[in-house]
Amino acid sequence: MEKVRIGVVGCGAIAEGMHLPGMKAIEAMGKCEVVAVCDVVEERAQYIREKFGVPAYYTNLDRMLAEAEFDLLVNLTRIPEHFEVNLKGLRAGKHVYSQKPMTTSVQEATILIEEAKRRNLLLASAPEHRVRKLVCKIRDLVQEGAIGKVAFATVRASHDGPEKHQVPRDSTWYYKPGSNPILDLGVHGLSQITSILGPVQALACFSGRSLPVRYITAGPFAGKRIDVEIDDNSLLMLDFGQATFAFLDATYCVEAARGPRLQIFGSEGTISLGGERGGTLLEMYQSKTHEWIEVPVEPEEPTRDLGVLHVVDCLREGKPLLLTAEHGRHLVEIMTRAPEAAEKGCTIRLETTF
Repeated sequence: MEKVRIGVVGCGAIAEGMHLPGMKAIEAMGKCEVVAVCDVVEERAQYIREKFGVPAYYTNLDRMLAEAEFDLLVNLTRIPEHFEVNLKGLRAGKHVYSQKPMTTSVQEATILIEEAKRRNLLLASAPEHRVRKLVCKIRDLVQEGAIGKVAFATVRASHDGPEKHQVPRDSTWYYKPGSNPILDLGVHGLSQITSILGPVQALACFSGRSLPVRYITAGPFAGKRIDVEIDDNSLLMLDFGQATFAFLDATYCVEAARGPRLQIFGSEGTISLGGERGGTLLEMYQSKTHEWIEVPVEPEEPTRDLGVLHVVDCLREGKPLLLTAEHGRHLVEIMTRAPEAAEKGCTIRLETTF
């Protein structure tokens, strides 16, 4: 396959701010071509088409799947819509790359995996952390034993809430059933730590509603009241087996933070990502030297969409897929069973792996 033809569904803030600029950068590499975009809001679809020079736009996914000729469907719709859109893409004979999470239930994820296998199609799931060179470097250090036997890790995956960031659409849906900060933000931390340490075997969770009412403070809906209907403050404990644990926060309750966003503590050292003020600084402490050192990491490819780039390379060059649907399904099980563990006040053993 010389160039992978891409159809994009969902033309919101994440499409405009990250994915379309990223895909245009991949186009400049000569690897793909975005041939169509789709959104139920015609003004958004037309705007994205014009801004990024896409040949065609649609307001109906079924019509785009039937009329536009492309190989890969990139699903950038809202979380509650992911399963239906992904399934439609597969049934139309398209390879699919889905925004996170790929579904909101393990059962739905299994349906997608079986559909893709039956049709011999590639099904990939964001987030893209498994292919990020920073995460790959940490994974290599851990597997090489650079810090000895891992005891536990801490992972930050929170911010102050989507209502405080200017987006073109109403952010109320983030606080309705079907969404929550575990699905929205926690998935990134979960993707990172499972890419490094492997599958989670069991979990526990504390979760609750920190603020019953919020107000949109930016964008065209500024001032609108949001009645919070979901838990906006969740803390997860993860068990990877062999006395290796992780603590992860997934909340809309962090106005600001200082310190590393990821730390892994081992019997012979510590890996720290982010530094005191965040960023991508990777440092390692080793007991044998009693020193902190900065760990060099190769620069990423020049695109903001490493996930789509990875999938495109898999289709063009036959590279093994790392952003597997099985990994995505495992993340879905963690994210959907964490609230159950919080409600029951118990530890839950997981059934999926990757």
